[in-house]
Amino acid sequence: MQHKLPNSFILSSLQQIRLTVKTKIWMTVTTIVLLFSFFVLFYVPAIQGRNLLNNFNKEVQNDANTVALGVKIAMTEQNFQGIQTAMDYVKRDPLLRFVSLVQSDTTWNAAHTQYKLTQTIFKTYPEKKKIDINATSDDSTVVKRAPFTSAMMKGNILLAFSTKEIVQSKRQIRATSLFFSFLVFSIGILIGFALAKNISVPILQLRDAATRVGRGDLTQRVLSKSRDEIGELGVVFNEMVADLAMARKELENRTAELIVEKKKSDDLLEGLQKTLADLKETQAQLIRQEKFASIGQLTKGLVDRLLNPLSYITNFAAVSNELLEESKEALAPANYASDEHLQTELLPLLSLIESNTEKIKEHGSSLTRIVRSMDKLLQSKATAFIESDINSFVEAQVTLYKREADTAYQSIPLELKKGYNKKHSAVKLLPAEMSFVLASLLNNAMYSLVEKSAKNTDFKPKVTIETLFHSEHVEIRIRDNGTGISEVEKNQLFSPFFTTKPTSKGTGLGLFISQDIVRDHKGSISVETQPEAYTAFIIALPLAHAVAGLAPS
Repeated sequence: MQHKLPNSFILSSLQQIRLTVKTKIWMTVTTIVLLFSFFVLFYVPAIQGRNLLNNFNKEVQNDANTVALGVKIAMTEQNFQGIQTAMDYVKRDPLLRFVSLVQSDTTWNAAHTQYKLTQTIFKTYPEKKKIDINATSDDSTVVKRAPFTSAMMKGNILLAFSTKEIVQSKRQIRATSLFFSFLVFSIGILIGFALAKNISVPILQLRDAATRVGRGDLTQRVLSKSRDEIGELGVVFNEMVADLAMARKELENRTAELIVEKKKSDDLLEGLQKTLADLKETQAQLIRQEKFASIGQLTKGLVDRLLNPLSYITNFAAVSNELLEESKEALAPANYASDEHLQTELLPLLSLIESNTEKIKEHGSSLTRIVRSMDKLLQSKATAFIESDINSFVEAQVTLYKREADTAYQSIPLELKKGYNKKHSAVKLLPAEMSFVLASLLNNAMYSLVEKSAKNTDFKPKVTIETLFHSEHVEIRIRDNGTGISEVEKNQLFSPFFTTKPTSKGTGLGLFISQDIVRDHKGSISVETQPEAYTAFIIALPLAHAVAGLAPS
C-alpha cells in the first residue's frame, strides 16, 4: 500500500528550500547557455538545412525546365540530335540519378467518345536503368518534372538528382553547431566561475561574518578589494561592527556599575522577600487552621453527641431482633399449630417488625460510619512531609492492600506499572494520608469490578496502577475496567456525602477527603471514565525538585 505525503508536509519542505546567490548565478548562466545551445544545435541547422533543400529543389527544377526547353526546340526544328544535346546538359552532373524523356499519347476508342492518356519512356539516361514514371522525391532523391509540347510530340522531362551533398552539408552544419555550442558552454562555465567568485564568495563571507556577529563575536571584519556595491557593503558592515563593539563596551561598563550597586541591595531584598513569603504562608495556615478549628470545635461536639445515641439505636435494634427471633421460636407452629389467628396474623407481623428493625440497624450503622468519617476529616493532619521514592511507596501500598483487602477482592488481579525518571523520582509525602487516598481509590475500583462481575459471568476484572513521570510532576493512575461513571455522577464525584454506592456501603466522604489530602500535597486529582468500559483516577503530585517546601495550606 502506497502512502501519500500530506500537502502540508510538501509545502513546508518547499518553503525550507532556499536558493543561494551562487545557485542563482549558475541557473542564469546555465539557462542562457542552454538557450543558445538549443538555438545553435537545433534551430540554426534546421533553418539552414531547409534553405539548402529548397535551393536544391529550385536548381533541379530549373535544370528540368532547361532540358524540356531544349527538347521542345529540337522537336520543333525536327533536329533529333538536338534532343540528345539537350539531355547532355545534365549528364555531366555527378549527382544525376537519371533523366528521361517521357512521351504522352492520347488513345481514343472506336466511337471516338472516350480517350486514355498513356505515358511511355522515349529516351532515358542511363539507358539500361529501369525508371519508374511515377517516381517522387524522398530523403535521398529529388525528382522534378518539366512538361513540353511540340507539333511532333507532347510529354515531359523526368529528372532525378541525389541529395547526397545536402546530407553532407547538414552534417557539416551540425558539426559546426556542436563545436560552437561546446565553445559557448565553456565560455559560460568560465563566466559562471568568474561571477561566483566576484559576487557569491564576498556575499558568503559577509553572511558568515554577520552570523558570528549575531552570536556575539564583534571582532569580525570583512576584507573586500572590489570597488563596487559589494565592496561598499563590506565597508559599511565593518563600520557597523565597530560601532556595536564600542556600544557593547559602554554597556558592559554600565552593567558592572549596576551590578556593584545591585549587590548592595540584593541581601536586603532577598531577606524581605523570604520574610514576605513566610508571612503569607503562615497567614494562610493560620486562616485555614482557625477556620477548621472554629468549625471543627462545633462539629466535634456534635459528632460526640451523635455517636452515643447512634450506638444505642444500633444496639437496641440488635437486641430487638434477638427478642423477635425468640418470640418467633416461642410461637412456632409446633407449639401453637391449632391457633389460626396466631399463624395467619401474629407471626407475619413479627416478621415485618423484624425486617424494619434490621433496616433501623443497617441505617444506624451507616450513619455511624458517616459520623466517624466526619470525625476523621476533622482530625488534625500530620505536618511532616517525608521525601520518598514514589515507585517504592506505591509498590509498598499495593502489597499492603493485597494483604488486608476484603475476601471478595482477593481474586481480582492488581497490575503495577512503574515509570522511571533517572534524575528525579522523589516526592514529598504525608505517608499515612496518602496511604488512605490509595486505599480509598482501590476500594472504589474493587467494588465496581465486583458489581460488574455479578452481572456478567464472562467478565475478567482487572485493576492497573501506573506511575508516569513528567518534567515537574508524576502521575499515579488507578484504572479499572468496571462499570464506569455517568457524566452526571462525574460532575458531583468529589462533593461531600455524594456516593454511587448503596447507603449501607458508602459514606460519600472518601473522595472528598482524598481530594483534600492531595491538595495538601500541592497536587490534583481527576477522573477519566466511560460508562460500562473503564474508570481511571489520576493523582498528579509535584516532584521534590520542583518545590522548595511543602506544608498543609
